[in-house]
This record gives sequence, structure tokens and C-alpha cells, in this order.
Amino acid sequence: MRKIYLYFILFGVIFAGVLIFFIKQESKVPYALEVDATKDTTDIAGTYYRIRVINVGINSLSNISVYLGKNDIQNLDTLVPGQSFFFYPKPETNLEKISITAKEGINVTADYRTPLKGIGLPGSGR
Repeated sequence: MRKIYLYFILFGVIFAGVLIFFIKQESKVPYALEVDATKDTTDIAGTYYRIRVINVGINSLSNISVYLGKNDIQNLDTLVPGQSFFFYPKPETNLEKISITAKEGINVTADYRTPLKGIGLPGSGR
């Protein structure tokens, strides 16, 4: 009798897991882009800028154009779902806001963020 209950519990857990998976997939949008623009200051390297873009949608994005500043526009052909890519501005670029567009109608504008530093950690900038 205990084995029957164990099988029902196992079946219920598997069914709930599959149901949660499909509900989570349904809530995703077809085209979405997440942007993380970082301005990091260290003792050794000075100021380091990087822009990470992540395709968080369920479809691929194409013809991605990143405006980093005057005379610094970088392009990426495709970005599949879940994939991320880093962009690095040229040293002479006057950094302001970042503007990212894609063929599928994506238009994102972001500012640089500065990560928190811990005392005594490598690259903490003191």
C-alpha cells in the first residue's frame, strides 16, 4: 500500500514540475533584451567600461546596433535566446547613455552603473 502512495506522490511532483515549466515558458515575451552597462574603477586599470546584452526573449534577435557615443556604433548580427555578448567602447569615446536597437523593434536606453566595492577585495579601488 505504501508503494501506491509513493507512486502517486512521485506522479504528482512530476506533473507539478511539468506544469510549472510550461507556465514559465508561456510568460516569456517573444523579443526582449536585457542590458547591463558597467563602469568599474580599479586601482590598477583605471576605469573600465563594458556593456553586456542578453537575449531574454524566446526568439532570436538580429541586426543589433549599439550606440556607445559619438563615432562609436557597434553592431552584432544575431543573438539567440539565452545568449549574451559584451561590447566595449573605444578609449576615445565620450561616454554618455547607451542606446541599443534591434530589427525586431527593440529599443533600449541605459545608463552606466557602478558596482559596489568591498574593502580588501582585489580591484576594490579602496
